[in-house]
Amino acid sequence: MWSKCPTVWTAVCAAGLSLGLSACGGRADAGLSAAGLGFPVAAAGGSAGQAASADTAATVSAKGMPSLPLPEVPAGLRTPAERAAFVLVHFWDGLDFADTAFSRRTDFMEQSFVDFLSVFPYAAPSAVQAGVSALMRRAERDTAAYRLVAGLAEKYLYEPNSPMRREDYLIWFLEEITRTPVLDALEKRRPARLLALARKNRPGMAASDFTYLTRDGRTQTLYGTLAAERLLLVFYDPLCEHCTEILNDLQRNAAVTAAVRDGSLGVLAVYADADRAAWDSTAPHLPAQWQVGFDLRGDIQRHGLYGLPAMPVLYLLDARKTVLLKDATLPEIIARL
Repeated sequence: MWSKCPTVWTAVCAAGLSLGLSACGGRADAGLSAAGLGFPVAAAGGSAGQAASADTAATVSAKGMPSLPLPEVPAGLRTPAERAAFVLVHFWDGLDFADTAFSRRTDFMEQSFVDFLSVFPYAAPSAVQAGVSALMRRAERDTAAYRLVAGLAEKYLYEPNSPMRREDYLIWFLEEITRTPVLDALEKRRPARLLALARKNRPGMAASDFTYLTRDGRTQTLYGTLAAERLLLVFYDPLCEHCTEILNDLQRNAAVTAAVRDGSLGVLAVYADADRAAWDSTAPHLPAQWQVGFDLRGDIQRHGLYGLPAMPVLYLLDARKTVLLKDATLPEIIARL
């Protein structure tokens, strides 16, 4: 369960950054584990009883929870974006990553990381990228701490259920992780694959083409699929209950139904896995006005044409098959219509 964490509001205000931050989405419970980029987050956690070294600014509260102070923002930085940029680049100055009593402590690092992410929306993209780079390069002082931060990046920015999920932020972390000298080639294999998928089919890019089998036994391509103005591309699994719920919601939604009826929106629902029998038995039950396809050759997953972290995955394309929305939620799709 993801919960609200207001910690960053107090921390950021203490730094003089009056941004009107709301409580951030995130989970920062002690002892949580998360598979991040192949690194179990909990595996790097330190003991709460470890003593802090004298050269770190992080301190332990009376309850035993460390606190990472934010930097003091110079008075000359007056706009919210300027102040946020300064905080991001200097956010981790109070932590010596070589002090493993703190840098390997899971609860402390997870809460600090969530607070760090919560400042991102208030800074320019270049400042966010600079902040990510500053964090990852500081973390290189201890490999176990680096793995912990890498795991948190995937947990909060990639996992489908995370309310802080953002692909553009994830890309900047993955670029650092695939570059770092502290991880070997095997450890970089998963982040490199995720980075390649994240860079594909981004808004403004031409969607990757593929061939699919139609319900009437023809072969068709994505680019050969007709759509007057926009095409809703849905990757689904016929045996997935959540997919069924979303597909039903699409059929019941008045805006989607009206757009399909007047021809301004086409829907292409594609099953990109291998269970042909499951597709054959369920495809006839989807609306006749939709195109419904099966990836007969398995190209979508075998060649990594689209990242499919959790079904269903929704894309909104224009008539030329340029990506408008990638891996979007149903409310985001409806709002764009």
